[in-house]
Amino acid sequence: MDERSPGTVRRRALATFGLAGLAAGSQLVPATAVAAPARPGRAFAGADARASVADLRGTAGTSDGEQVQLLGYHADLPGVGGGPLYWDADATEDDNGGTVFAVTGVATGRWKRPHDTRIDLAWFGWRGTGTENDSPKVQAAVGALPTGGTIAAGPGKVRLEDTIEIVGVPIVFQGAGVSDNDEYSTQYVLATGAEDGFRLSGVRGGGLRDLQVRGAGLTGGSILSTSRNGTDGNYMLTFTNVRFKDGYNGLTLRACNTVRFANCVWNGFNGEQVILLNGVNNDSRADPVEFVQCGIAAGSANPGTDNLVIDGLGGSIKFIATAILFGRNGIWLKNTPGASIPKFLYFEGGGFENGHGVPVLLEAGAQAQFTNTYISADNEHDNVRIGAGFTGSATFSNSIIRGCGRNGLDIASTRITVTGCLIGNNGRTAHPSFARTITGAADNGAGRVRLSTGSAHGWETGDRISIQGVTGANGTRSIEVVDPTTFDLPEVAYSGGYSGGGTGYRLGAGINIRSTASRVVIVGNVIGALADGTSRQDYGIVNAAADVLISDNDLNGNTVGPYRLTGVSTSQTRITGNKGVEQIDGWLTVRVAGPVADGLYDFGNLLYLDAQRIRVVRVTRVLESGGCDVRLDADGVSAGGAAVAASSTVQSTSLSSPYLVDAATSPKRVQARVLNAAGATGLLVQFGYQIVS
Repeated sequence: MDERSPGTVRRRALATFGLAGLAAGSQLVPATAVAAPARPGRAFAGADARASVADLRGTAGTSDGEQVQLLGYHADLPGVGGGPLYWDADATEDDNGGTVFAVTGVATGRWKRPHDTRIDLAWFGWRGTGTENDSPKVQAAVGALPTGGTIAAGPGKVRLEDTIEIVGVPIVFQGAGVSDNDEYSTQYVLATGAEDGFRLSGVRGGGLRDLQVRGAGLTGGSILSTSRNGTDGNYMLTFTNVRFKDGYNGLTLRACNTVRFANCVWNGFNGEQVILLNGVNNDSRADPVEFVQCGIAAGSANPGTDNLVIDGLGGSIKFIATAILFGRNGIWLKNTPGASIPKFLYFEGGGFENGHGVPVLLEAGAQAQFTNTYISADNEHDNVRIGAGFTGSATFSNSIIRGCGRNGLDIASTRITVTGCLIGNNGRTAHPSFARTITGAADNGAGRVRLSTGSAHGWETGDRISIQGVTGANGTRSIEVVDPTTFDLPEVAYSGGYSGGGTGYRLGAGINIRSTASRVVIVGNVIGALADGTSRQDYGIVNAAADVLISDNDLNGNTVGPYRLTGVSTSQTRITGNKGVEQIDGWLTVRVAGPVADGLYDFGNLLYLDAQRIRVVRVTRVLESGGCDVRLDADGVSAGGAAVAASSTVQSTSLSSPYLVDAATSPKRVQARVLNAAGATGLLVQFGYQIVS
């Protein structure tokens, strides 16, 4: 018996074939090439040909290292799955159906296929029709790469009826392209029922490339899931040019470090979510994870499926130029495990649209940043909702937030900054056509009004509801929800007399800041009606918080007003410099005791305006008796506005044509001019101005 090791025999056989022989067999291809079915190679000099694997298994080799040329795996598919093989006379390992073949009735000796770390699924008998269970072939191919490698499949369908288990080794599944046409692409069709399609445990490297993975009537599980193998997690997984389609859940990523998706698409999922990160405990965290130029969509027919859920500890989740569409919620940060929180979420470019829930739902976690992002819910909910459980530090910059049914942003947390954003056309369902019918009114037991609706109202405590047709309750009211069809009006005393009828519909603002929020900065945004679409947001900003900075925003174009302030102001409340609001930066005051005659009067607090431009927008005045007119002059001539009448009644007028004083290049003497005085005495007048520059 030959005392050489199987490895020595294999090395001798490879040397005998030579690189030219392997190339002729079309089985060893460059790592970057797209795999295709093996072509029939010419028989090597001195090498016998075998028509199929059935023939191969029927005849043993005559000497160690003997060479044969397999013309095809199946006799009816010549050229597919063929290639060179050699006889290892000492081998006893099991027949794996692809790289090792046993001969019937022969205990020692195996036909072996020479290969490096890249093998072709056709070597294991894959036909590409998708009509038979290919799971054993794929699992055998995984087993043939004990230290990892690439499993390539050409155009066609790979049907998996059993979960593919990959433990500890990096395996790359390489296809021939992504398309619904299997003549030009590779499709892995999962028919695993309620089980996962691929399950990775403790894998260091690997992933999917250039293929489609499609579910076939799945009732549970995920297309792909990851978990620990003992103490080993998963590391450096890469998915490139992959389409995940028609599943229950898409991906469940746990115990992962450094996962990257590039140019991948998900659509057509009807389970709990398309992608779940963690959801178990701190040991199952998935981070960092990166999505670059991807599309994630549960599908328009799946309104109850969330798109991407980060549940529990996990962080450094980055989205670059990625679109998240349809389904229910877009990105949902929460903490079901109750241990550490998700954090470090970054979203740039791309955006959210056409969902049935909240595109950006931050219920738990910390440190999220959205920049250059388009967010549009097109439903009854908020575009962005930041709950009190989110511990803070969320930033929205240079983004468009539009077209939802309720609030553009609903903020209940701390350290939230919104800057440079275009926020408009929200509150779309604030209209009688979206009203709920009131079916009952009663005392809630505390002397306040309790209303009932004929069907689920879908509202939340704190919502502003327009009540119409209910005696003693009409108007815009903040509500407290009792149950899905009942709510209270805590600010309205019950007076009885309800005789039936009435409606209520929910209002929405550009930004709604709740009383639990703090350190909120809203600076430099445009918040109002947009040029396209329907805008029913009643206010640009509704604020119930004390610790806010709202500055330098354009608040024009809201249906009721620029903002509504319901909270208690403190030293931390700063609301200043907003367009669409009569903002007074200072007052010029004149006091004239005794008789008042026509002429110019100096202000008590300013003689010359210097190096500034101001716009006077309000005049407040009163006389002890008589009457006169007053106006603002600069250097002895009118500053541009018309004079206003003064009398013994205090009057305050917002000027439709403000006075303008430009002293940017040279000082201007500013004075109050009295005109048409008639028995006037005891004049008090002040001009409210805004600083232009």
